[in-house]
Amino acid sequence: MSAGVWSRLRWWVEEAWNRHVGYRELYRQLDRMRAELKARTAWMDDLTEEELAEMLHGLAECIDAVRATGGEAPDRREGAA
Repeated sequence: MSAGVWSRLRWWVEEAWNRHVGYRELYRQLDRMRAELKARTAWMDDLTEEELAEMLHGLAECIDAVRATGGEAPDRREGAA
């Protein structure tokens, strides 16, 4: 095996390993985010159908109100408080 082929093979293996390590960390982060989301929304499992329907109705009303006032908000320049 020539030095050039060996060098390319070593580079390819290093790149594959780095991708593997990077993806492994991304999957760990994704697992943590899923667990956090599940913990934050666990209380929803205890809601009755009526409570869920009421909550969704209230959410829809809130979204409609925000959309209705969206055009009335004053324009703000970028970076202005």
